Amino acid sequence: MPVDTPLRSSADLSRLKPEDLELHLGELIRRYVRHRSADLAERVVEYIEALYLHPDLGHDAERFCAYRRLARHWRWLARQGATVAL
Repeated sequence: MPVDTPLRSSADLSRLKPEDLELHLGELIRRYVRHRSADLAERVVEYIEALYLHPDLGHDAERFCAYRRLARHWRWLARQGATVAL
C-alpha cells in the first residue's frame, strides 16, 4: 500500500503488519524531512501509535516504551508546526 493511500482509522492501521507500518513510517518521516508540516507530523504519530498498540507487538516492553517516547516527540513536532502555521 503506498504511503499516500489514506487510511480511514486506527483499525485500518492495525490490520497492517508491524513491518509494513515501520516501512510506511520511514517513508512518512523522510517526507516530513523534505516538507515539514503539522499534518504530516500527526500522520507520523498515527503510525507510531498503531505500532505500539499493535497486537503482534506482544509483551515487548522495551519496544513499546521506545515507540511511546517517539510518539511524544512527534506530537511535539506537530504542535510546533501548528503554531508556526498560525
